[in-house]
Amino acid sequence: MNKVEEYINKEKLISKMEYELITEFIKLRKNANLTQQDIADQSKVIRTTIARIENGMNSPQIKTMLQILEPLGYTLKIEKIKK
Repeated sequence: MNKVEEYINKEKLISKMEYELITEFIKLRKNANLTQQDIADQSKVIRTTIARIENGMNSPQIKTMLQILEPLGYTLKIEKIKK
C-alpha cells in the first residue's frame, strides 16, 4: 500500500469513528427524551452547535463533546482500536 492509500484509509477510519461517536450521542439524547435545546440548556453549549455536530456540519471539539455528554451522564474514553 502506498502513502496516498494509507492516508486515505486513515482518514476513512477517523471519519467512521467520528460518525459512530455522533450517532451514539444522538441515540443517547433521544433515548433520554431530550431535545437539542434541552442539552443546550443543561450543557451551556448553544443549540446550533449541537445541531451542526449532529448533522455532520461541524467536527466536535473534545471540550464540547464532554459538555454535551455530561447531562446524559456520559463522558469520552480512550479505547484501543480493534483492527
